[in-house]
Amino acid sequence: MEDLTKHQLILITLLMSFVTSIATGIITFTLLSEAPVEVTQQINHIVEKTIEKVAPTEEGKPAQTVTTVVVNEEDRILDAISKNEKSMVRIKTQNFDGSQLITGIGFVVSEMGAIVTESRSYNTGLNYSIVFYDGKEYPIKNVFTDPTNRLVFMQTALPKSEKYVFYPAVLGDSDGLKVGQTLIAISGRDSNSASIGRIRQLEKSEDKKSVMTILSDIPVSRTALSGMASNLSGEIIGIELPSGESDNFFSYRPINVVKSAIPAALSELSK
Repeated sequence: MEDLTKHQLILITLLMSFVTSIATGIITFTLLSEAPVEVTQQINHIVEKTIEKVAPTEEGKPAQTVTTVVVNEEDRILDAISKNEKSMVRIKTQNFDGSQLITGIGFVVSEMGAIVTESRSYNTGLNYSIVFYDGKEYPIKNVFTDPTNRLVFMQTALPKSEKYVFYPAVLGDSDGLKVGQTLIAISGRDSNSASIGRIRQLEKSEDKKSVMTILSDIPVSRTALSGMASNLSGEIIGIELPSGESDNFFSYRPINVVKSAIPAALSELSK
């Protein structure tokens, strides 16, 4: 050992570390495969996210250091809800008795202030306004209904002298969803509320390529507003559909259907 150079000692150390890592991985895998289901379920709820940093060495050459940050599912849920806060809106109207009523939840789909909501949120003949995340409330300029997909698009009417920053929601890819995937149902009449569940079933098109309906395992609340669903990345994956009398769980119109309807809706709203 005394005859070894500095570089040879470093190589031996790296080799020993590499072998130790492989051995540790094999032992860990073996232990996990024999562990009770309850233990493995808890471990599976933890997601490891790797952050890479580049720092200069003593010789001035860049060296990559890797830091592992453990993020649990609860943190991801809170982050996903937070990402949508500025995109969420509430649809407001006035009852026949003069009282104010929130009829549904929607979200922003364009930087010009267009929003989309489920068809139950809107009735022809009533005057509506849109309440944004910061309490700002604006009337509606134009409305475009899409009865086929049970969607309503609304264009915000801003005063000419006023500027407002709209935050379009990040829309996911509903055709890439999997049964068992975590789903975050977001609603709330006066403030945000959330329910966490799983995708229990995906009803697909005849060619099996497109998702037509997302069925969740979240029990229906008859007093809840129509809302939306997000995945753990904070992407909107669906808008709530009216529940049938025999269906006790929330279901959603997949976001890809909404995305395909947006261009025509924006064109009509701009007229």
